[in-house]
Amino acid sequence: MAPIFKPLKDKEFFTPFGPVMGFFKMPPAFVDQMNAAMSQQLADHSDHLVGKVSQELRFDQNLINLAVSGVGQALVEYHAFAKKRNAFGDYDPSTKRYELQVMSGWFIRQFETEYNPLHIHTGCTISCAGYLNLPEGIEAEWEEDYKDHHPSHGHIQFAHGTDAAYSFSNFMAKPRVGDFYIFPSHMFHCVYPFYTKGERRSFSMNVVVDEKDA
Repeated sequence: MAPIFKPLKDKEFFTPFGPVMGFFKMPPAFVDQMNAAMSQQLADHSDHLVGKVSQELRFDQNLINLAVSGVGQALVEYHAFAKKRNAFGDYDPSTKRYELQVMSGWFIRQFETEYNPLHIHTGCTISCAGYLNLPEGIEAEWEEDYKDHHPSHGHIQFAHGTDAAYSFSNFMAKPRVGDFYIFPSHMFHCVYPFYTKGERRSFSMNVVVDEKDA
């Protein structure tokens, strides 16, 4: 059954369609922990993912536990917010208990000229991207790129639907160390190449949030 919209004001503008995005600023101490935990001993999962990047190192259980300790609550809050928003408020998170299942996680090590093609994630309901490191000097590249009519170097782009009157289908985000984005796993996204020497390091996870009545 479709949720029923109940106006709460004499005048309001609202967004009943389309996916919910999430943003969270990761604590610096957690970013440091994640960087320190990256190891060449982790299995390289690149052959199973679409990225045209140097390495995509799969999380072991210890890294999954570390990541959940830093961003797990934000993922659960995203789930609860989206459920309430999509039910026009007819949903009470306080009556639920949530369990986070991490299906997979990995570091993405992207260097100059590398990129990540347009793709979605499967086998989950929520995906995310957190930024851990940027090449020294990339701000100078961005300053020059932003003079162009369509800057994109090293940015992530999200896309859903088709542009039309009063509807916008895509946007880009400039990565900053500590930024963490949450989005539905079915949302198309890609990462553009950059040209500054050095590593753009991020991590991603595929998760499912199970909920039960409290």
